[in-house]
Amino acid sequence: MRILGTNSCKSDSSMLAAYSETLGAAVMRRKTAIALRAARVEAELASKTKSEFIANMSHELRTPLNAIIGFSDMMISMSDIPPEKVAQYSGHIKEAAEHLLGLINSILDASKVQAGKLAVDPAEMDIEELIEGCQMIIMPRAREKRLLVEWKPSGELPPIMADHMRIKQVLINLLSNAVKFTPEGGRITIHSELIDDGETVRIAVEDTGEGMTPAEIDVAMRPFGQVNNRLNKKNEGTGLGLPLSAALVRLHDGKFGIESEKGKGARVFFTLPVKGPRQKPGRN
Repeated sequence: MRILGTNSCKSDSSMLAAYSETLGAAVMRRKTAIALRAARVEAELASKTKSEFIANMSHELRTPLNAIIGFSDMMISMSDIPPEKVAQYSGHIKEAAEHLLGLINSILDASKVQAGKLAVDPAEMDIEELIEGCQMIIMPRAREKRLLVEWKPSGELPPIMADHMRIKQVLINLLSNAVKFTPEGGRITIHSELIDDGETVRIAVEDTGEGMTPAEIDVAMRPFGQVNNRLNKKNEGTGLGLPLSAALVRLHDGKFGIESEKGKGARVFFTLPVKGPRQKPGRN
């Protein structure tokens, strides 16, 4: 029997320590490489998203600006304009200016969200009256595509504590998206109900459009993210509607969600506490 001496044990220990040190260094290098690769991919995605946003915004801003400039030039250059034409051109200018203002407001709101400075100012409001009003606002665009828009309430809704302007912004965003992504002859349904023993209101907008995959939902919920499909190519946007709506709902202590399946439409819903946020936010 061979008995290992002290020197042999020390040698084995040294070899084990050296191996452990080498292995640890290799693991650290691997982790660093993975982290650097992830950071590079994230930076590339952020750069791509920013570039796509700038390209989309260039188009979105130029379109109403060109309309405003074009109709203004026509009114200046024409010496004798019939009153009906003046009214028509003025209407086009006003419509383009309001669209432009809406784009700028969305960008400013998104900036406030990212800076943590967006706030809401809750007050008692009639949620049913708001739904009716938003339904009327989107009806002209829905009629152009021969879309059926229905509101199916599940019982009466009580007054709630919420920021009227911001909740209107959320619902208009959802309805506008539904109109945008639903093919001609489709259907859009607004659902409203009380849940949680009457403590919460849930509003849902359901459409018969193209729907989204889980991956496309992730893209749509990112600021400036846009899902590429044949309907979106005809109706470009900023990609701010859904993430901004979700942020506004969260400021009310509500929940925001999307349920969708490719080719089978989408259901976008949000909840609001009847009594309003737990702490009343300051004015923005």
